[in-house]
Amino acid sequence: MSEDHLIGPADEYAKLPAEVEVDGTPYWLVRKGEKGYGLLMAICPHAGGDVRKIDGMFFCPLHFWTFDENDGSCLNMADERLMRRNVENRNGVLYAIGSPY
Repeated sequence: MSEDHLIGPADEYAKLPAEVEVDGTPYWLVRKGEKGYGLLMAICPHAGGDVRKIDGMFFCPLHFWTFDENDGSCLNMADERLMRRNVENRNGVLYAIGSPY
């Protein structure tokens, strides 16, 4: 069973996407709907490179894969995507919940 991990106060993340670390793993905190949040793993599923934000998308410099900034879907390979993790807002404090999927 996975544990919930504190991300921090929601008001500290007014500008999204924002880089965060959860249990030693880098993620991008993104908006999910109008008021929700989600996490996208900042590690490329193809080459394991560091995923960076550039020009309104995420980008892996190892093999030039690009990913949608909102849902992590790969713009180069239809069946690929960044790993996701759910986020829960508890009275203005964000927590990563569950395991990456």
